Amino acid sequence: MVLNWHGRAHTLACLQALRALDYHDWCLVLVDNGCSDFSAEEVDRLVPGACYVRTETNLGFAGGANLGCREALARGAAYVWFLNNDARPEPGALAELIAAAAHDTRLAIVGAKILQAGDPSRLDSIALRLDLHSGRTYLLGHDEVDRGQYDTLDDAIAVTACAMLASARSLQQLRGFDETFFAYLEDADLCLRARAAGFRIGVAPKARVLHARPSARAGRQSISSLYYTARNHLLLMDRHAPQSWPRRWFRVATISALNAAYALRSGSRPFARLEAVRRGVRDYRRGITGAARCA
Repeated sequence: MVLNWHGRAHTLACLQALRALDYHDWCLVLVDNGCSDFSAEEVDRLVPGACYVRTETNLGFAGGANLGCREALARGAAYVWFLNNDARPEPGALAELIAAAAHDTRLAIVGAKILQAGDPSRLDSIALRLDLHSGRTYLLGHDEVDRGQYDTLDDAIAVTACAMLASARSLQQLRGFDETFFAYLEDADLCLRARAAGFRIGVAPKARVLHARPSARAGRQSISSLYYTARNHLLLMDRHAPQSWPRRWFRVATISALNAAYALRSGSRPFARLEAVRRGVRDYRRGITGAARCA
């Protein structure tokens, strides 16, 4: 399942990589999320037998991915592979993910080894690390040289939706991504809900996927993404690790500071970036979820 939002060039590169997969029992669902970069005829020409869906409005990652997921499940899919349109899987990636998922029926979700497309010797991430007490979250392995240090990792708290394989059983039970997140950290929420339901989250380090995004230092996050990340970070912690008032206040302050510091890692438009974080924290306090006009 590939979600496109005004990213035609990235999506074309992703589809080209998918055509080279050495696992052949798969079908593409491409969702044009609030845009019309493609057509059903073009997508079928690029990937024969593909399913094309277009929405009139941007449903966010969560809503768009859920729409694509429903199409896949309606076609009888045993697994749904959520793949970012700026991701390029290596030929053996899907086979490795399927093999890992089939090995343990308790596995709800399996993540891949995500490598930086600009420098495949460096990791983008191998998993998500979440400290539910303090609220700290980070990409495990981010920007490390890949020396095989995570090649024995097979279990995680959470993985990213950049290249996430999920079983039909778990998606049906959990009802997919929570659309109140709209975009950002909906993958962490899904993983935490899966674990709470008794499932496992796995990692398949031999499933290699290149991710074409700039480094954090290059200011990869837009103003809107900074807003959603700050708001959803706080929402995620409230939902999965509720705390008494004094500890909750301290965690809110910590998370707000972490998001502000992250926003300032790029030297461009610092005041606008800090304002986006401030609005995210404000709307979290107001209980505003889903798509936000001010983002």
